[in-house]
Amino acid sequence: MKKKIVCLAVLFFGANIFAAEVTKKNIEFFVEHTTKNVTGVCNEIQMDPPNIQVSGNHYILKSPFGIKIPVLKIVSGDANRDSHIQEILGYPDSPNILVKIESVEPGNEQTYRIKGKLTIHGNTKGFSTDATVSLVNPNSIQVNGSLVVKFSEYELENPSLLFMKAKDEIRVKYHFEIQLK
Repeated sequence: MKKKIVCLAVLFFGANIFAAEVTKKNIEFFVEHTTKNVTGVCNEIQMDPPNIQVSGNHYILKSPFGIKIPVLKIVSGDANRDSHIQEILGYPDSPNILVKIESVEPGNEQTYRIKGKLTIHGNTKGFSTDATVSLVNPNSIQVNGSLVVKFSEYELENPSLLFMKAKDEIRVKYHFEIQLK
């Protein structure tokens, strides 16, 4: 009886659940310093496939999923700086920055509120970020957003250059393209 009700509800509300594959993934890190601003990029991100439901014009995350950002794959264009960043982020004891996406809630128009947990160098904190979701084609969506992470919240050393410390924040921009199957 319950199966019949669920099937009828899905048909009535027009909700479709899709397995999804993340086909493009890019995360950029920006640190502001008095003498030089630094941008790092990671294109080799590991992600669990998100379980997405489409209901009308909205996308609903049906279950949490994880993202791993390998610390060794964050590059800034300077090997010495990259080595120092790896040390600050806890490599080799913490080889990955871990993200657990726990919920995605629709906001206004194409905006969604993403909530989850971020683990850097063994320290886990909750986060919330706004993202825009746009349709690339009938079977593909783009997710773009950013958030600010403070070095001090994760007990990380602020990078320094010429005895001057960087600003106590890392601006993180993310871009994903998700293919709905």
